[in-house]
Amino acid sequence: MAGGYQSVSIPKMRDIESEACIIATMFDWQDMRYFLTAARLGSLMGAAVELGVDHATVGRRVARLEAAVGVKLLHRLPRSTQLTEQGAALAAAAGGMAGGAEAIVRHLRGHVDGLSGQVTVSALPALAAFVIAPSLPVLLREHPGIRLTLSATSTVASLERGEADIAIGFLRPTLAGRVVRRIGQLRFSLYGVPALLSRLLDHWAFIGFEESLGGIVQQKWLDDFAAGRSFVLRSNDVTTQVQATRAGVGAALLPCILGDAEPGLVQLDTASAPPPRPLWMSVHTDVRRSPLVRIVMDHMIRVFAA
Repeated sequence: MAGGYQSVSIPKMRDIESEACIIATMFDWQDMRYFLTAARLGSLMGAAVELGVDHATVGRRVARLEAAVGVKLLHRLPRSTQLTEQGAALAAAAGGMAGGAEAIVRHLRGHVDGLSGQVTVSALPALAAFVIAPSLPVLLREHPGIRLTLSATSTVASLERGEADIAIGFLRPTLAGRVVRRIGQLRFSLYGVPALLSRLLDHWAFIGFEESLGGIVQQKWLDDFAAGRSFVLRSNDVTTQVQATRAGVGAALLPCILGDAEPGLVQLDTASAPPPRPLWMSVHTDVRRSPLVRIVMDHMIRVFAA
């Protein structure tokens, strides 16, 4: 498998368990996780984006932690947060414990005996729905003891915090401790309803991504192709773009696995082919030792190779 990795030092189990038992009686560890993320990023909004939740959820979790420990941890400013003295002390003390606890969980996940248990895969929604899900009957028939959680999300899952065992996406992870392999590529094409073929190119309208995603490869190519022509709809959801394209709203740059599956859409000729996006699969080196995880990884490699 391509990509390097390095070993993770596992803290002494007895020390971590003793600290965890003491602290667990005071508060919910998940609340601490939200606080540490906000403390590291300096804003509740930044923490919400990284954790894949809304701003209010982060605020509520931090407030619950403050109530549990009996001190104020964050000063909430209009666009940022600032640690109080007690908050800074708690972040410094708990940060090391968080890393140790997460390392232990990964270590234990890598030593699951037998071929029965849970595996979590994080993947882009289009890949989860149109590539992985249809392939699961084969996997589950061959290994009926596997219980799979398929997390369809555009956010980057943290393998270090145990949010997933396997992550599949466009970005090649560079964090130490991960094993990374390129498993394929996702092709794109410009699609529209057949009626578009009879219209002059200058009269085409387009469907694109929201402004916040203007830097992604697909949108940059589409901006160049549109050359100033109107974007009548923008959405961060590819499924929504597909349905709008079917309705005749405009032309959209879609993954071929979605566009080709829609009988009401046709590929539109373009002067240059849209660039494909490489797909990367990563797993933490500790968890990779799990026979269950290895089975699912091998399945994903076969599916995406096909």
